[in-house]
Amino acid sequence: MSLLPTSTIDLLRFLVALPFFIYASYSDYRERLISTWIWFVLGIFAIAFAVLQFPDIISIIALSPSVIIFYEWFFEWDHKWVSYAIYGLAAAIFLYSLQFASECAPLIVMFIMMIFIRALHGAKIIRGRADARALMTVALLQPLYPQFYSFPIFRPEYVELVQLTFPFVFLVLLYSAFAALIYLLFVLFRNLLRGDVGFPEMFIGYRIPLDRVNKEQVWLMERIVDGEHVLYVHPHEHSDEDLKKLKEFGRDRVWVQPKIPFVIYITAGLVLAYLVGNFI
Repeated sequence: MSLLPTSTIDLLRFLVALPFFIYASYSDYRERLISTWIWFVLGIFAIAFAVLQFPDIISIIALSPSVIIFYEWFFEWDHKWVSYAIYGLAAAIFLYSLQFASECAPLIVMFIMMIFIRALHGAKIIRGRADARALMTVALLQPLYPQFYSFPIFRPEYVELVQLTFPFVFLVLLYSAFAALIYLLFVLFRNLLRGDVGFPEMFIGYRIPLDRVNKEQVWLMERIVDGEHVLYVHPHEHSDEDLKKLKEFGRDRVWVQPKIPFVIYITAGLVLAYLVGNFI
């Protein structure tokens, strides 16, 4: 039995997590770096909320593999066998807790999500470690779909089943992708209004004066290679020499992609998941 009303715990989760995610987004955008302490500290809050909601010993045992996997990633071990030993411990506790799956199913799913997110990062589907940590923090923070007062607006009819088959962290990912799509549509319409047309660059970037490239957080999409003008759909860091060549080539305005960290979309997805909910 929860030590506090679930609605109160969910509201606290949202109010505590939001400043952490906003600061992480700001830090990643301005500095291209997120301190690991953000996720480390928020993880402590997430564990505290989980214990408040699931205070019985069986649930705490089922929660511990997720905690182990979550915090193991914050340390650099001199020997790989240390990591393997920690993974083995988490797996052993997880297998033990399976016999109580009917009583702590959300915490079982939480561990599966932790492993799944780590696997996505290992496969470079989620490229940034900070992005993977952010998603793991969401999984640890919200094992069940939230419900506090009149939020979220939409809640599935069979929420007990949906939150196990489509966990909250998946909902956050879905909204993150939606937020990214909205931004790309905004970029497209702005290009159309400005008369900046080109395929496919008008769908993924915009044009700015050449002398502003180094003053903004953008990827330069254009280069001069062997005297030829080349457009990069997946640009990388540029040099002053690249800008000089473009100026000599006569390019006053160039196509760029904004350096928008994925954690910004995750933050937007988190807010939408908490307030709008699952309308599928």
